[in-house]
Amino acid sequence: MATTVNSDLIIYNDEAQTAYLERIQDNLDVFNASSNGAIVLDNELIQGDFRKRAFYKLGGGLEHRDVNSDGKVTAKKIGAGEAVGVKAPWKYGPYQTTEEAFKRRGRAVDEFSQIIGADVADATIEGFIEYATGALKAAIGSNAAMVVSANIETDGKKTLTRGMRKFGDKFGRIALWVMHSSAYFDIVDEAIANKVYEEAGVVIYGGLPGTLGKPVLVTDKAPVDAIFGLLPNAVVITESQAPGFRSYDVNDEENLAIGYRAEGTVNIDVLGYSWKESTGGTNPTLAAVGSAANWVKHSDSNKVTAGVMINLTATPPVGG
Repeated sequence: MATTVNSDLIIYNDEAQTAYLERIQDNLDVFNASSNGAIVLDNELIQGDFRKRAFYKLGGGLEHRDVNSDGKVTAKKIGAGEAVGVKAPWKYGPYQTTEEAFKRRGRAVDEFSQIIGADVADATIEGFIEYATGALKAAIGSNAAMVVSANIETDGKKTLTRGMRKFGDKFGRIALWVMHSSAYFDIVDEAIANKVYEEAGVVIYGGLPGTLGKPVLVTDKAPVDAIFGLLPNAVVITESQAPGFRSYDVNDEENLAIGYRAEGTVNIDVLGYSWKESTGGTNPTLAAVGSAANWVKHSDSNKVTAGVMINLTATPPVGG
């Protein structure tokens, strides 16, 4: 009696997983280079529901020393804090197709897995960015001291300097602006409208798009009504467990079919902020990650937190 072995079958998992791994690595490399280190997409195995890291809190400074005194001095304590990131689960699919759908087109059935593998890699990057912008809006939004309002039409380039002012003398730390495409083009339009010089048909514009020498990440996954000015490592999105891929046969329908699905997790860490276990819990949805009630600032100084959020208003903000 003959026995079926692997070489007798088409195994779809390897095709899909190979396509995924190749595509995801390319995507990660390109994105991390483009984001100037402000939004970091990484992969590292992380155990548990949270990533918790302790750090020292000092913040000391120089004081006057009296060279003529023999008095006692009072010792100071150093403190400690805890940074908490959270793990969020995701799924993809399932997608199914009949074998006939590919055979009738003269295509190999395993092409289905190759297509799916590439698509899940692209969907993963988009999902990572959505988690990143959601967490940034929530975490920074929970800290009123790092939120400002501006109106692009009236403020022009000052829209961005309103945010930079929050960092005081450390404004140079801002590594990246993140904004929705509509906000980006509003800034471009404003730069074109407010031209600096025009003579005999020659026009000099006041910068394009006037982002003050900082790179811009334009993504429609960002909030349409906000701009982020981010420090390096403002948010780290880590693929924290080996993603699972599963192809399966569908044998209880009229036509032979195959299916495919995937699942995985991401850990979300926001610079200077911690996930609040008491309100956010474990295994949060994207909506929970994007809720300000679930994040709290743990850094003493606002100048070493993730960044600033500029809320875009339809009318000029109070105070001009």
